[in-house]
Amino acid sequence: MSTPDSTATEWDPLGPNSPLAEALLILRPKNAAAKFAFSNVVDFLQEQDYNADNTARSHYAKYIWYSDELTADPAVTHLVHSNAYLSSSSPSSSSKERMPSPVPIWTGFYFIDPKVKPLLPSRGWAVGRLSSKSLTLEKPVVDLLLTTSRRNRVARRHACLTFAQETRMACVKVEPRAAATVNNYTIPSSHGGNTAVCAKAENSIAFEDLSYTLEYTNYCRTTEGRQTLEVFLADIYGDDQPTEDALSATPTPNVTTQTIGSYTITGANLIGMGTYGRVKPATGPQGNVVVIKSMVPTRGNLQFVRSKVNMVRSLSRMLEREHQKNVLTCIDVMHMEGKVDEFHLVLEPFVENTLMALPKQSQTHWTKLEIILCDCLQGLSFLHAHNFVHTDIKPPNIGLKNLTRSLVSQTASCPPPARRLTAIILDIDSIIPIPANRTTIPAQPGTNGTIGFHSPEQERTEFDGTADIWALGVCMYRAVFGELPWRFGALGNPWNNMGDGRGIEKIAFHEKYSVVMRKVGEKRCDEMAALLDFIIDSFRFSEAAIESQKQPRPSSAESLRALIGKSEFLKMRAKWQEETGEPPESAQIGLKRPAGQ
Repeated sequence: MSTPDSTATEWDPLGPNSPLAEALLILRPKNAAAKFAFSNVVDFLQEQDYNADNTARSHYAKYIWYSDELTADPAVTHLVHSNAYLSSSSPSSSSKERMPSPVPIWTGFYFIDPKVKPLLPSRGWAVGRLSSKSLTLEKPVVDLLLTTSRRNRVARRHACLTFAQETRMACVKVEPRAAATVNNYTIPSSHGGNTAVCAKAENSIAFEDLSYTLEYTNYCRTTEGRQTLEVFLADIYGDDQPTEDALSATPTPNVTTQTIGSYTITGANLIGMGTYGRVKPATGPQGNVVVIKSMVPTRGNLQFVRSKVNMVRSLSRMLEREHQKNVLTCIDVMHMEGKVDEFHLVLEPFVENTLMALPKQSQTHWTKLEIILCDCLQGLSFLHAHNFVHTDIKPPNIGLKNLTRSLVSQTASCPPPARRLTAIILDIDSIIPIPANRTTIPAQPGTNGTIGFHSPEQERTEFDGTADIWALGVCMYRAVFGELPWRFGALGNPWNNMGDGRGIEKIAFHEKYSVVMRKVGEKRCDEMAALLDFIIDSFRFSEAAIESQKQPRPSSAESLRALIGKSEFLKMRAKWQEETGEPPESAQIGLKRPAGQ
């Protein structure tokens, strides 16, 4: 389509009264080759009125806007005359021309509006070269016609522009043996289907020698624009959609977007703090949503931070090798040296919520709490089996993927939904390895963890992985009852061995401890037995005033076996997984099952 009135020089093709008002993306020719190819496409469309009976031409015209007047472009003029000079049989005569005659071209852009659907909505808007065969048959093979010439080396069906299911950002998918580059990232093309995300407000895209700028429109950033995109994706993926919390990490890119290495910070509004640095959601070049933890050591703790980074790398290799999905994993480390050293840890997966997101009014259904507990115990069992202790298990360090907060009071479904609720242990740089030739870690009160979640031995003598079980018990108690089992005053944990005269605090703790045990016992029923029995067992310690609680605290592996053995719900899920052959930790992205958790 062209400008409706040649006198409307100030007319905005993307304005509210324009047919393009609801376009979400603009693909604008950038280099001379792309501009010249675009102009040739317009010439091709104008050869015959596309309102006439020509299906191919009318289809290509749906996604293109061009001005109503030709404009001379210096870069295109130089390109055309350079090509003419190289192909001329008598270059000497061409060289006598001092000023090449201007080459007028049609200017404009391609646009994507989800309401103007492509040939294959599930694949997106195909881009490529004109096919003479398809023209003869009047059957278009692409949506965005980039060129009418083979000279540009663009394939008949070169790539697809679409919106990523996980991020709602624009992305480019190449066809087999086709080449494309997005923001200096070359998309692997050997088998086709590989993707690059457009994570900036203005993205540079090259299809062979044709370069373009892909821009998000202002309409794309509006509520109406997001709803339009949501409807388009719902038609393709059904209920298999990310949660609103997950999408908050990938808003429509703006001009202030920052990059670290090849990663784009997309959730700047979600910056948080970890044990040793800032945490920011980001998007990788292929569209994977990650977390970047930035650590800036001082001169005094540079070696300490290096040792933490090395430990995280080593642990992550183990996690990947054994396909453990319930512990955050480091997939890359960027070390930027200079006046100030910076370490940027790239972590997966991004989790949109933590245990802190559960309502305090104890509204979360017990089946969901069993899922969370089971996942946490699987992650801790892995760590403890490899002689690691987390040391800082608490609600903010238990990540929750695919938690729909409006559905927390509903029972978890079996079979599980397309996007199953999954718990992931976070803050992996707080993990401490048990020293070689030892089975415990010497207590260092006040140097690690969070006091309110410390077990007595973590504050007094020495501790092992069962200290994490105590802390997990505190977390699950809070999830069930909406409050912490105990709080400590200014003096801190009463079991701290750094001071004397803590007798009064210990007496108060034993009194509160008895109240907590009684409260858990009163709530115990058959359906919640597995969950509440874990809480009771997690609070075992040798100096407990209740005789039955003086028994050894179970390990993570023992706790996991006991939980699964007592939970009819977890048994039912395990049976379904065995019958279907689906691994328990599978995210099941892409299967159209119910949206519940």
